[in-house]
Amino acid sequence: MSLKSISRRMVAGALPLALGALVFAPSASAGSFTIGDRDAAIGTQVTFWGAQWWKLNSLSGGEAPSSFKGWVNSFPAPLCSLAWTTGTGNSSEAPQAPLPEYIDVAVASKVTQEGSVVASSTTTKVALVKTNVAYEKKSGYQPDPGHEGTGTVVAVVCEEGEIS
Repeated sequence: MSLKSISRRMVAGALPLALGALVFAPSASAGSFTIGDRDAAIGTQVTFWGAQWWKLNSLSGGEAPSSFKGWVNSFPAPLCSLAWTTGTGNSSEAPQAPLPEYIDVAVASKVTQEGSVVASSTTTKVALVKTNVAYEKKSGYQPDPGHEGTGTVVAVVCEEGEIS
């Protein structure tokens, strides 16, 4: 593990504590939400789940398939440089609401589809996202893609090429 990676993890781990929040991973199902690599800068408002994920996320490798809604169910937690697959649409089994205030999300540069399988050959980064809790309490995130999950990128936990 590089010193840079250790430093990022310490900052990403300390940030929620400094803000007085507890961090819990979504517990209803193993997996991770995803954002596009061109949206992964700190301070960027992101949509990590929803029917329009493919329109609302920018990927350097081209447009994602419209059937991808943002949830990856093929790994227990996002890790840099890890490839992934998931089901299309609502078949990916996103976690129940409410979401935690902070979540780690996978960052994808290219998402493809073959049949009913959506895939990415690598996770270019893992970002820490502060979810829009106030929005979610009104009409926001639900495990149905018609109810978007949104938030703000507050840290980069790791980048591709680093051992995380």
